[in-house]
Formats: sequence, structure tokens, C-alpha cells
Amino acid sequence: MTLLDLLEEKGVRVYVQMHERILDPANGNDRRTLLLDAVDSEHESYKISKRVLRGVKTNLNHEGGARGHGVCPFGYSRSYERVRDAKGRRVLRPTEQAPEPKEAMPVIELFYRIKAGHSMTSIERDFAARGTVGRQGKPMSAQTLRGMARRLAYIGKRTHQPNGSDTVRILDADWPCIADFPGAAYDGKPVAVADFIKTFHDVQEILDDPGRRTNHSGGAKHALSGALKCDPCGEGMTVTYRAAGGKPQPPAYQCSGKGCTRINKEDTDRIVLAVILTYLARPEVYRVHTPEDGGAELAAVRAELAAKQSSRKAFEAEDPETPAEARLIGRKIEKLSEDIARLEKREAALTPGPSPLAALFDYGPDVEKRWEAKPVEVQRQIARLVLAEDALGQVRVKRVTDSASEAVRDRLEWVRAA
Repeated sequence: MTLLDLLEEKGVRVYVQMHERILDPANGNDRRTLLLDAVDSEHESYKISKRVLRGVKTNLNHEGGARGHGVCPFGYSRSYERVRDAKGRRVLRPTEQAPEPKEAMPVIELFYRIKAGHSMTSIERDFAARGTVGRQGKPMSAQTLRGMARRLAYIGKRTHQPNGSDTVRILDADWPCIADFPGAAYDGKPVAVADFIKTFHDVQEILDDPGRRTNHSGGAKHALSGALKCDPCGEGMTVTYRAAGGKPQPPAYQCSGKGCTRINKEDTDRIVLAVILTYLARPEVYRVHTPEDGGAELAAVRAELAAKQSSRKAFEAEDPETPAEARLIGRKIEKLSEDIARLEKREAALTPGPSPLAALFDYGPDVEKRWEAKPVEVQRQIARLVLAEDALGQVRVKRVTDSASEAVRDRLEWVRAA
């Protein structure tokens, strides 16, 4: 009404596409037509809202698990059937959602590479170089990949936030985990569903880490930058390039603080990397960084957890006939949820948690080749873990005047914790 009054006051008329003519709000008949159109539009919005909410409720309460709502996630394909709606119109209804191997393999790779320490930018570049694209035929950006890494759909879950509520419910979905298909693999090794689900949760912890750096100003170029320390001041050593007499000098590590000291990069890399690779090749190092699992207790906890989850799902599917029965079922679900939370906490405590080093570098033969195959940013993370006082020792670069000789080996001091 306010809009029509303003239009009439300003002498503005309205062309209505549906009527194929111009209507004047100052004309009583035209005004009545505009008002009726507004009422019809509002009522149509109401009917659309009711249909959508009814569809959402039906999807949430589906017997085999909550159905998907919206666009099929990348990595999956959907099957449809033709049915008639309330008005007798023939429409498509989704019947099944399953992993689509061609799309699912890059999704699986995404999670394992994030866990291994690869940056989103490096994964983006690698996917683009290999021609891995989204459904629109365009390369997937780092931002898109980050959104994919957050999707619960990939472990067979979906979310629902009721209107007016701040609580987001996580529901079991009616589709399988993205890794649940024959041939699921990463880096030539088969991927089990349970292992992928654990990797998914590990990735969420990585992405939630407030100390995680996401605004890289440039790609990492040198594995030992920052891992080597200046002996006089303790600052990290970074790679620098100089020229003398118009001729470029060999690259060198230099103190990033006050420039206390400088040392040849090539000779330093050869010595330090040889020690790192020898360390990574030792079987006892692998055993230290991959603790044994919880054994029989862990198996018992998982069995009890599965039983209680099954019971809760059965109660949630109940259709109580009386308020008293509904309250009883609600109390049982609440008690089962408490037990499940307790068992999940115990399972997490008993589940083997490999150290950051084990997550970045698996034990095995051909250490040098596997090191070279890692992106530089991963090599840098490994170097910082290994070159620590509680591992190989912190490598400190001394001044020439403080060393036995000018030789690089004499200028490197390995400092271990007492």
C-alpha cells in the first residue's frame, strides 16, 4: 500500500509483464489489480515455502538416513526416478547417491595431501597442471578446495539447522563415505573407509588450528630456511643472494636478524640433509613416532560404541503414539547420547595418534627419492621437526672467528636438549 501511494503521488505508472499493459495506481481498477497480484504473489511464496519445508522434513526423516538437499556434491552422482507431485505433475526425485570414481579420487587425494602438510595453493596448482577441474570445466581454486575439505557429506553425514535455532544437527546420511567404492586409493595404496574418516577428522583439526598460516606471500623454495639457527643471536637463517665485483656469488644462508653470520648454502645442505635422511631411514625412528594401538580394550570400546549408536538410531526412528511414550523415548535417546559421547572420548584416547613427523613422512625404502617427491613446504616442516633439540638437535651456524676453521662442517654445531 505504501508503494502504491508513493507511485500515485509521484505520477508513476507500472508496466506489468504478466498483463502486458501499463497500470496506473491512481486508477481504482488498476490499483485493485495490482493489490490482487500482490496478494497472489505472497500466497504463492507461502505455498512454495510449505512445499520446501515439507520436502526438507521428508528428507531428514528418510528411513535409510537423511537424504541430500540441494546440489549433488562434487565426487558423487545421483540417480533419479519420475514421480507425480501433489498436483499430479511429473517430477524427478533422487533415489540414490553414490561415489563417482572419476570425481571421488581427487577428493580423496585432497584430504590426504592436507593431512600430509600440503598447502591449498600447492594442491590448486597441481590439480590445474594435471587438468583436474570442477563440473563447470574450470580449475578448482584454493578457496573451493578449502570448502570441499569442510564438507561432512564426504563421510556420509549431513547437517540441518532448524529455523530460528542456533544449533546445527549432524545426521547420518543415506549415502556412503566418498571412499566407499572399489578401487579407492591414494598414492597407489588402497584407502579404507575407516582410515579416510579418521583422516577427515584430522584435517578438520588442521584447518581449525588458529596458528595455521593461510596467507602465504609466496611459495616455499628452500627446505632448511628457518630450521637453521644463528649461533650468536638464535634467529633463523634464510637464503640470500649477493654479487661481488659485478659477479653473482653462490647462494648462502644468512642470519635473518642482525645478519650476524653467513654460510655457503650448497655445502650446508649437503651435510645437513645427509644427516636428516639417515635419521629418517632408521626403523627405530619410525617405531617411536607410530605408537601401538589400544589393543583389546580399543576393540571392546568400539564394539560397545557401535551397539549404542545402533540403539540410538533405532529409537530415533520410533513414531510414538502418546506423549508419555515420546518422553520415554526421549530419555532413552538422551542417555544413549551421553554413553556414546563417553565412549567416543575413550576411543579417541586409545586410538593411535601418529606424531606430526609420521603424518608427513612414512617409513620405508628409498628415503632420498621419497624426500625429493615431497613439496618444499612439506620438506620444510619435516626439517623443523627433525632439527629440534629433542630429536637430531638444533643446528646452529657459528661465526668463522668462533669456529675451528672456515670449513662448513666445523661451523655447524648440533645442540641437543640436556
